[in-house]
Amino acid sequence: MVGTCITVAQSPEHSAVWTGNEPADFGPDLTTVVVNYGRTAAKAAQADAATGGSSDAKDVAETVLEDAAHVLARALANHFKKTGNLEDLAKVDMSKSKIVALKNQDLVSKTTGIRDLGTTAQAEAGAAGRGVTAARVAALTAAIGSFSGLMNAPRGQIVNRSTLLREVETETAGLLEDVNDLDDLVLQFDGTEAGRRFIEAWRRARIIVDAGGGGGATPTPPAPTPPPA
Repeated sequence: MVGTCITVAQSPEHSAVWTGNEPADFGPDLTTVVVNYGRTAAKAAQADAATGGSSDAKDVAETVLEDAAHVLARALANHFKKTGNLEDLAKVDMSKSKIVALKNQDLVSKTTGIRDLGTTAQAEAGAAGRGVTAARVAALTAAIGSFSGLMNAPRGQIVNRSTLLREVETETAGLLEDVNDLDDLVLQFDGTEAGRRFIEAWRRARIIVDAGGGGGATPTPPAPTPPPA
């Protein structure tokens, strides 16, 4: 849900509603959510990669980085192909095996290039529908940071899956609280038709997870079961 909210807010259709407009706190608060979402998504991916009770931290971070880079690279390849951007297509059109073959600084350099292209392309028309979203860019940014921090560290550093999952749970609760605070600001963009469309799109994004039990908006209750005849 958080990733969907980020994508909605940063889409070309809706970003003009809040950029430079009151309430001015929305932009900085949204940026904080994007950064924290990326960090939490990377940590969740690390927990998934650490399938046993513990694993080598650098290996786990490398796997997370490879996966995040591959997903965004394929989304970018699809986008650049459809927009006719053959120059940038050539930079991202690579298989998972080619990404995995990169090591250390070569891996950081290549994935940073993919991230930078995603940062630029995410605002282009049609990009979000092809998977080039602020959430994916944030997740890759966090994965690059995690791997870079461990790149020159000695082997044998242990990452515990259960510890990571507890940290993800705590950070997710914080993210949901931050999005709840954004709800209060989003309501104030109701002065224009574009603002009201943004509010409605934001509410739909919130319902995605609220219907499953989280977040701030109240899900629509099920219809009552008719009494037996």
